Parts: sequence; C-alpha cells; structure tokens
Amino acid sequence: MYALLKMFVDLCLLRAEPQNLPYSQFLMIFCIGCYFFLGFAVSIQEQGFGLAIISAGADTGLVAGLAVLGLWIRDSIPRAVQTITALTGTGALFELIGWPLVTFLQQLEKGETSNLSLVLLALVIWNITVIGNILRHSLEVPMWVGTGIALLYIYTSLRVMAALYVAGGVT
Repeated sequence: MYALLKMFVDLCLLRAEPQNLPYSQFLMIFCIGCYFFLGFAVSIQEQGFGLAIISAGADTGLVAGLAVLGLWIRDSIPRAVQTITALTGTGALFELIGWPLVTFLQQLEKGETSNLSLVLLALVIWNITVIGNILRHSLEVPMWVGTGIALLYIYTSLRVMAALYVAGGVT
C-alpha cells in the first residue's frame, strides 16, 4: 500500500509516469471511487446532496472521458486503465489537499481575503501540470500539448460546474 501511495506522490512530483502504475482494473475503480467521493465531499459543503452527487459524477465522467477520448484519437486505448488510474489517483490527492483550503476559504466573510487563496491557486496550477504530464506520457505528445489538454479539461469542468450551480440555484 505504501509503495502505491508513493507512486501517486511521485506522479504528483513529476517523478513517475502513468505506465509505471500496475495495470489493474480494481485499482482504477478504487481510484475512480476515491476521486468521486472526495469530489462529493468538497461539493456537499455548498450544494445540496443531489447536486453534489451530480457535480462529482460529472467531474469524474469528464476526467475519465478525457482520457478515453484522447487515447482513442491516438489509437492507444490499451493505456486507458493506467491513464484513468493516474488521473483519478492524483486528482484524489489534490482534492484531499485542497479540501481544507476550500473549506477555510468558504468560511471567510464576504470581502475578506486570505493568503491561502494563493496557496489554492498554486495547488490548481500544480494539478494542471500533473494532468499535463500524465497526458504527455499517455498520449505521447509534447508537454505543452498535454498541458493544453489539461487546461481544456479544467475549463470544461469549471463551465459544467457553473452550469450545475445555476441549475441548482446556488449563487
């Protein structure tokens, strides 16, 4: 278990590649479940139960769909298990790290600021870099292409979440 956690940390530190992960459908499903659960835990803080489930499900579907679409375009579908495992495993770590920051920042009074906003921004930039690196290795493209796809994913995810907030009446 420690070796596996270390592998995900190494992915986050750009010291490992997704192909270094074991090819395991069980591990992929476990990582998807962790990613979904942590996304739900962050979402439930400001959304109702149903909308939080939909938000977490939409984000989980987007990240897995991104991987499958990219791999399908590159004719590399056999890499899907390790790529989805890498994306959701590292994503779960980032959500775990970001959860307390988001919780704290949401409790600030309107107009009040905190330097932790900069920490959260740095965490988002780091996450984009990790996603870009995973995609770079999985799709065999330059880092700038992987990062561009990561930015497209983040943008799409934010737009979907904003639409769900509006649909749910959350302001």
